[in-house]
Order: sequence, then structure tokens, then C-alpha cells
Amino acid sequence: LDLTWLLTRAYTPERFFDEIRGISEGASIPYKDFLRLSLFHEVQYVFDYVCLTFSFIMGSGSLVGAWGKATADGNGVFMRGYDWGMDNPMSKYPVIVVYHSTEEGSIPFADIGYIGIIGTITAINAKGLALGMKPWPAISTEGVKTRWAGKPWHFTLRDIAQFTYKMDDAVKSLKETIRTTSMHVGIMTNDSKTYKGIRYSAEKLSVYDDMNYPQSDEKHPLIAGVNYVDKTYQPSTDDCLGSLLKTNQGKINAEFMYKQLAPLHKSGDCQMIVFDMGKQDMYFAFNTFTPKTAAYNLSLIHI
Repeated sequence: LDLTWLLTRAYTPERFFDEIRGISEGASIPYKDFLRLSLFHEVQYVFDYVCLTFSFIMGSGSLVGAWGKATADGNGVFMRGYDWGMDNPMSKYPVIVVYHSTEEGSIPFADIGYIGIIGTITAINAKGLALGMKPWPAISTEGVKTRWAGKPWHFTLRDIAQFTYKMDDAVKSLKETIRTTSMHVGIMTNDSKTYKGIRYSAEKLSVYDDMNYPQSDEKHPLIAGVNYVDKTYQPSTDDCLGSLLKTNQGKINAEFMYKQLAPLHKSGDCQMIVFDMGKQDMYFAFNTFTPKTAAYNLSLIHI
């Protein structure tokens, strides 16, 4: 964790260190301890660079965006399932933090994550941008590369949620960032009325819509108005998600995503989030421990 801080601090805006310092003082936690916890998500990718993958840190997940003629009402719907393992100690402490920053250019946003980690894994802002991520291991078949020094990925995503609401601006910000790691990012905006699936890595950023995703076969059919990655390593070897989406094309809505898509695909064991972008509604659940139940098998809270 200290090594990660040394490698990334020059690329990290000072506002993150100010927030970490403020929380540590308010909670009477030593600053260095809270700083290390805040870099918990990033540290895995330092190890992944040398192909030492710690799966409980890394997690997995699924990202699904549907819009236009693929949805029941033509509005965008975005599902984000986070599979981090229900025995992961961090998953005991979920939190939704709503930020109303006074910093110039800031947009109010809700960060859906875990206590002690101030970066973003899932978020939605007041101007109609939602995002989520799924790890893309450097040891996967694509052979993507990571970088030791750069801006931590969860701080990068948080800045997207805090400062952008247009798809072009979000993608531009990602492209201009000194990136450290490899992952899939899903972004949906009301501005564009579409969703983009993004392959994000240290060396390259690729943006995909419904018709140009690189895998197009029986396991991952291309579907008009839908972009998705399932919970498996990509390219996918599981036809569950694709077949469900294809069968329900034109009828997809938030209820279908959280009642059928996620439970049947068994994705979102720690965090199940569905954003109904047209209504600016969010449906969410976190896993429980007594009894141990995956988020995708629970009744979701609607806000």
C-alpha cells in the first residue's frame, strides 16, 4: 500500500488527500492508515502487473446498458453487478455517499461503495451520468498491460462522476488520464441517450457501442441497443447474459434487469445496482451476512 502511494501520489489531485485527511481527523484514525485503506482497490493492480492476482481484492462483475428500441420505453437502463465475494471483509461495510462539492465545475453525485474507500466503483450524478466498472485482468487472454505509476483508477472514475455529464467529455477525460490498470468501464448518459462499454488500460482506451464490440458469436451476440460484458473473463464463455438480453430485446426495463437478468446470471453477489436513467431512479441491494445472501437474490431498495 505504501508503494502504491509512492507510485501514484504525483498523479492524484490534492483534493483526495485533503478528504482523506479530514475523514481521518474526524474519525480519529491515523492519516497513513486511512490513506492505505483508500488505496486498497488500486494496490491489486500493482501486484497484477507481475501476475500475482488476488481475486478477493479484484472481484468481477457484469455491466449492461440498454437504450432506444431495446428498452420498453426508449430510455436508458444500466445494470451494474459487482461480484467481490461475500466472504470479503470489505463487503460488510457498504455505504452510499452523496457529495455536494463546492469545487468549481462539480456536479452533485452519489457514490455507491464501501466505508473507507473514497474513490468510485459505481456512481450516478445529478445531470444524468452513471458509471460502473469490472476488472479486466492483465493475465487475461487479451494480454493487456498495466502501469505502476499513474492516477488510481477509482479516483479517475470519481472525477468522471463529479465533473462530467456528457459522454464525449467523459471519454475525453479517460483518454487524457495517465492510467494505471486494465478494466471494463460502463458509462450511460442522458445527454447522449446511449451507453458506451469501454476497455480501459494503461496503453489503450477502446470505446464500444452496440454494434462494434469485438466479440460477436453465440456466446456474445451483438444486440441492437445493448452493450454488455458478463461476469466471466472476456471473451465470454457463458451464453446466459446474451441469450436473456436477445430474447427480451425491446422489453428491457429496470424490473427485468434486477428480477430476471441478474439472478439468472448470478451476478452482483456484493452489489446489485440498476439505474433507470429516464426517471433518474436507482434500485440497489448489498449482500447480507446473517443469513449469507447475495445481493442479486434480495429485494432491491428504490430511490
